[in-house]
Amino acid sequence: MSRSRLLRDGLAVALGALTMLSLPPWALWPLGPVGLGLWLRFCNRSAERWRDRLEVAAAFWLGAYLLGLFWMTELTVPGWIAAVPVETLIMALPLSLLPAGGRWRALGVPAALVLGEAVRWQVPFGGVPMSNLALGQVSGPWLGAAVLAGPLGVVALVGVGAVIVERICAREWCAVSWPAVVAVGVPIAALAWPATTVDANVTAAVVQAGGELGTHVDTPQRSVRLRHLDTTNAWPRSADLMVWSESSTSSDGPLEASDNLAELEALAAWRETVLIANFYERAVDAERFRNATVAIDPDTGLSDRYDKAHLVPFGEYVPLRSVVEPFADLSLISREAIAGDGPGLLSTSLGDIAVVTSYEVYFSDLVRDGVRAGGRIVANPTLASSYSTSVVPSQSLASARLRAVETGRWVLQASTTGYSAIVSPGGSVTHRSELREAVVLAGEVELRSGKTPALVLGSWPLALFAAVVLAWCVSPVRRRRNRAAR
Repeated sequence: MSRSRLLRDGLAVALGALTMLSLPPWALWPLGPVGLGLWLRFCNRSAERWRDRLEVAAAFWLGAYLLGLFWMTELTVPGWIAAVPVETLIMALPLSLLPAGGRWRALGVPAALVLGEAVRWQVPFGGVPMSNLALGQVSGPWLGAAVLAGPLGVVALVGVGAVIVERICAREWCAVSWPAVVAVGVPIAALAWPATTVDANVTAAVVQAGGELGTHVDTPQRSVRLRHLDTTNAWPRSADLMVWSESSTSSDGPLEASDNLAELEALAAWRETVLIANFYERAVDAERFRNATVAIDPDTGLSDRYDKAHLVPFGEYVPLRSVVEPFADLSLISREAIAGDGPGLLSTSLGDIAVVTSYEVYFSDLVRDGVRAGGRIVANPTLASSYSTSVVPSQSLASARLRAVETGRWVLQASTTGYSAIVSPGGSVTHRSELREAVVLAGEVELRSGKTPALVLGSWPLALFAAVVLAWCVSPVRRRRNRAAR
C-alpha cells in the first residue's frame, strides 16, 4: 500500500472518530456534518474507482464505530469485535456506490446515509440503532425535523450539512445554495407544524432508586426494590402517575401471584397514583425470564402488563450461543429472556399509556406502534446500571428526546442509576436526575392525542425514497448523461 493511500485511510479513520464526538455524552453536534463533510472532501473525492471508495468509506466507519460502539465492551468484548466490522460494512456500502463527483451528489450523500442507517436499525439481530447519526443532533437545530420525518429525516439533514461543508472546503460557492435552503428550511417548517392536541394535564413523577454504575444482572433484586420503596416513601408530594425503573422489582414465577405485586398495589392505593413498574419475572423453569412492565391503578390494582418484545442481543439473550460460548464468558447472561409481542400499550384509569422498556427506546417503530394504538404519553423504564460510564445513559436520554419530538408526546424516562428525565413533546428536558442519585422528579405533563407526520408515515417511505435516489445517482444512464454534459 502506497504512503499516500495510508495517509488517506488514516485520515478517514480519524474523521470517523471525530464524527462520533457529536454523540452524547460529548454532544459536539456540529462535528456530525463537519466530520462527514471533511471526509467527503479530502478522502472520498480522491477515490475514483469503486474499490477505493469502499476502502475509504470502510476506514471512515471503522473509526466511527471503534469509538461509537466501544460501550459494548462492558457487556461483551467478542460482541464488540463482531459488531464493528458488520456495522462498518452496512454504512460503507451505500456511500461507496456514489461517484466521486457530479451534481446529484448533494442528493446521493443524504440518501446513502439514510439507507445505511435504515438497514442497520433492522439487522443484524433485529438492529443496533445505538450510536446513530440522529442521536448526535438532539442538542442542535435539526432535532425538530423529527416531527416531520422521524430520526431518518434528521440523518438526511446531517448528510445535507456534510455536503455543504464539502462544497465550502472545495470553494464551490454556487453549489452551496440549495443544500443550505434545505438545511435551514426544514427545521423552520417543523416549527410551523401544528402541535398534537392536549387532552388533559396531570402530575407525573419518575423514581430513580440510585446506586452504583457498573453492576450487572446478578445484583440482588431485593435491594433494588427496597431502594425504590425508600425513595418513593421519602417523597412528600403526590402524583397522578408514577414511573419506576426497569427491574425495579421481581417475582419467582407469575408476577400476578407474587407478594411484591401486592405490595405495589398497596403503595398505589396509599399514594392514590397510577404506578408503572417493571418486573424481572422468572419463568417456571427458572432458566428463563420475562421483562414485564405493569400498570397498577389505585382503585383496582393490576390493570395491564407488557412483556418486552425487542430483546438486547448479548444482554438479554445470546445469538448463536453454542457458537459463541467456547470463546466468551457468558456467565452474566446465564438466563435468557422470553420475548413478548404486540404494541407496548398499558390500559390505565388515566387512559392508555405507551411503554417501551430500556433498549426499546432506540427503536422509533416500537414507540410509534404504542402511540398509534392510543398511547397519550410514553413511559420508558430503563436500567443502564450495567455500564460504568455516562455513554449509554446519555444516548438513552437522547433517544427519548427524539421519540418525544416524532410522536408529539411527553416521555417519562425512569432509570435505576442512569439519567431519569421528563421530556416535553418539543424534545426539551424539563427535569433530569444525576447519575447514581436517589431522587423523585415530578412535574406537570400533558396527555396528548393526534398524529405527527412522522407517526403517520413511519420510516419506510423515506428509506424507500432514499433507495430510489441512490439507485438513480449510480445508474449507468445518469453517469452517461453526466459524462456527456462534462
